[in-house]
Amino acid sequence: MSDQPPEVSLESPPVPSPPAPLSPWVTAVCGAFAAAYLGFATLTAAPSPLDRLEQPEESLERMVTREMDLRAAVRQAPEWKRAIYTTLSGGEDTLADPIAWYDELIGAGVSPVAQLYRVVLLAEDGQGGRLSVTLVPWEFQGESAFQMAKWVRAGYLGVELDREGVQSLLLEIRSELPPGWFADTLAARVAAKSGDRAAQQEAEAAISARGTALLDRWLGLTFLQGVLLAIGAVVLVSILLRRMSVAVGEAPLPPVWTAQDGYGLFIRGVFGFLLIGFATTLLLPNESPYSGIATLAAGTPLVWWLYRYLSVRGLSVPATFGLKLSAGGWWRVAGATFVVIGFSVLGEAAIALGSGALHYKPHWADGLLENVLWGPPWLAACEVFDSVVWAPLIEELAFRGVLYATLRITMGVWPAVGLSGAFFALVHGYGAVGFASVLWSGTLWALAYERTRSLLPAIFGHMFNNLLVSTEFIWLLRI
Repeated sequence: MSDQPPEVSLESPPVPSPPAPLSPWVTAVCGAFAAAYLGFATLTAAPSPLDRLEQPEESLERMVTREMDLRAAVRQAPEWKRAIYTTLSGGEDTLADPIAWYDELIGAGVSPVAQLYRVVLLAEDGQGGRLSVTLVPWEFQGESAFQMAKWVRAGYLGVELDREGVQSLLLEIRSELPPGWFADTLAARVAAKSGDRAAQQEAEAAISARGTALLDRWLGLTFLQGVLLAIGAVVLVSILLRRMSVAVGEAPLPPVWTAQDGYGLFIRGVFGFLLIGFATTLLLPNESPYSGIATLAAGTPLVWWLYRYLSVRGLSVPATFGLKLSAGGWWRVAGATFVVIGFSVLGEAAIALGSGALHYKPHWADGLLENVLWGPPWLAACEVFDSVVWAPLIEELAFRGVLYATLRITMGVWPAVGLSGAFFALVHGYGAVGFASVLWSGTLWALAYERTRSLLPAIFGHMFNNLLVSTEFIWLLRI
C-alpha cells in the first residue's frame, strides 16, 4: 500500500452560467401580434361610446331620470345639503347635456318613447316653441306616436280637457311609460293644466321621494370619502412629524431584471392577456360566471412568465414585489394604504371640480357598466368581484410591478411614473375626464410602490378605488 497522500485537485469548481435572457425574437413576435390586434381593434372600434352598448335606450333613461330626480331633491333640500352638493358637483346644470344625449340617441334610431323623453326635456328646458313643429310628424307615425303627442299637447301646449279626459290620459301615461321622472313629470304637467291638484301632488311627491333617497345616498358616499381623506391626512402628518420610514417591503428598485427582459415580460403578458380575452369572448356567452375571474384568467400568462423567470434565477414573486412583510409590517401597510386612498379621493375631487369649472362633462356612456346595471344579481356580483379583487392584483403586477420598474431602469423615477401612468390610462379607452382620473391613479400607485418598496399599498388602494366606483354605480343607478 502506498503511503503517498492523495493528490488534491487545484481546479476551481465550474461556475454555473447565468440564465439566458428572454429571447428578443419571441418578444418581437408577441409584440407584433399585440400591436396588430390593438391596431385592428382601434380601427374597427365604435366611433361613439353609445355604439358599444347593448341597451342604450334603457341605460340613458336610467341615467337621466336619476339625475333629474336628484336635481329636484337638491332644490328642496336644506341649505347645508344644497351647499355641499352644489360645491362638489359644480351646481345644477341646464338640460343641454341630456337633450344632446337624446339627440344623439334618436339619430341612431330608437323607439317613439325615447323621442317623447327628448320632447319632455325640451319643454322642461323652456323650449316650448319647438314642440308644435316636433309633434307634427307624430300624427303620421302610428298610433303610439299619435297617443304620445296627445300627452304632450295636454301637458305643455294648453289643450283643454274635461276631468274624464284628464283621468284617461293619466291612466295611459301610467300604463304605457315605466315608472320614473319622465312619467311623473308628464303626469304632473297634465294634472296641473287641468287643475287636478291631487294627481299633481302625487306625481311630484314621487319625484321628491326618489330624489331625497338618492341625495342621502350621495351624501353618505361623500361623507365616507371625507372620512377616509381625513384619516389619510392624519397618518401622513404623523409620518412626516415622526420622520418615520414609509417602506413596508424590500422590493428591489431598480428591479432584478434588465430593461430588455422587463419589456419582454410585459409584452408577453400583454399578448397573453389579449389572446385569452379574445378567445373567451368568442367561446363564452355574455352572461357567464366566467366574468368573475375574467381578469385573473387573462392575467395568468403574465404570472406564469414572472414565476418562471424569477424561479430560474433563484428568486420569488413575493420577494421581488415586496409582498413579504416583517413582524408588524401590516400596520405600516394599513397606514400607507390610507395615505394612498386619501390622495386618491383628493385627486378625484379636484378632477371633478376642474371639469365642472370648465363646463365639461364626459359622455354618459363612457365606461358604463351594463352588466352591473342590468344583469341579474349573480352577474353583477361577478363583475364587481372581478373589478375589486382580480383587476387590482393583475394590473398592479403588470403596470407598476413590471412596466414602471422596467421604465425606471432607463429613465429615472419621475419620467417612469408619468409614462407608465399615461399608458395605463390610455389602455382603458376613456374620454378626457376618465383619462385624467386613471392617469392620476396610475401615477399615485407607482409612487406608492416606489416609496414603500411594496405593491401591497397600491393593490389595496386600487381595490378600494374600484370598490367605491362599483358601490356608487350600484347605489345611485341600479337600486
